[in-house]
Amino acid sequence: MEQEINQQQLSQPEQKSGGKMKNLILVGVISSILGALIVGGIVYLALNNSYSVKQTQLNNQISVLQNQIEALKKQNEVSQQSPTPKQAHPSTSDNTIGWKTYENKEIGLSFRYPTNYGDFQVSINNGETGKKFTGGFQNNKYFSIGGITADFTAGRSGYFLDFVKYLYEGGKYYHLMALDKRWLVEPIKTITVDDQKVLIVSGDSYVEERNVEGPTINPGPNSGALINMPSTGEFKGVAVWNSDKKVLPQSDFEEIIKTFKFTK
Repeated sequence: MEQEINQQQLSQPEQKSGGKMKNLILVGVISSILGALIVGGIVYLALNNSYSVKQTQLNNQISVLQNQIEALKKQNEVSQQSPTPKQAHPSTSDNTIGWKTYENKEIGLSFRYPTNYGDFQVSINNGETGKKFTGGFQNNKYFSIGGITADFTAGRSGYFLDFVKYLYEGGKYYHLMALDKRWLVEPIKTITVDDQKVLIVSGDSYVEERNVEGPTINPGPNSGALINMPSTGEFKGVAVWNSDKKVLPQSDFEEIIKTFKFTK
């Protein structure tokens, strides 16, 4: 009996020792699991935070791109609504680069011309009454200008450069000479130069001289131009004569006329 009691007493410490061991193992397992959970949670949070940051950055980039797309759409709409500017055509002045300039303040005009025409010279002379002016190039005798005052007389028959100004009355044009002598003119065409209407004429433009032989007022078989000048001086107009279209082509003649400027 006593022997059995002793054996039970001896076995109790062993059981207690075994229980402690199991508890330690359980605690270790639980600690390991808890540690793993903690580490996993930290990793998850870190990954989740990184994902959130990247997601935010991506959203920002998407927002920027959307704004740029909207801006481009608006620009495209504006460009479609706005009228397309017309392409500028080269003006005649492009062909006159390098040309010389002649100016006469007394007459009230200036113009440009090719340098190979030489100097342009103008003379102003008295008639029996009134005044006249004529001008021409040193190296091109086929281009000339002229005009007279309204009271000019010279004791001779008139010609094309005896020009005071042109009149426009009743829908018709007239070449006005001195002492109110008028010649009905039907211009080939009109052009505008420095806000002034220019009448381009030929021999056939002078209605009353058609099929007339002998001295005439018209420019003959070639061409001319009649221009009113806004000058407040003595001369109110200038006639420009191309006396040989074969030597001085009409296009070159008109190119010079298009450079005319008038003193207001």
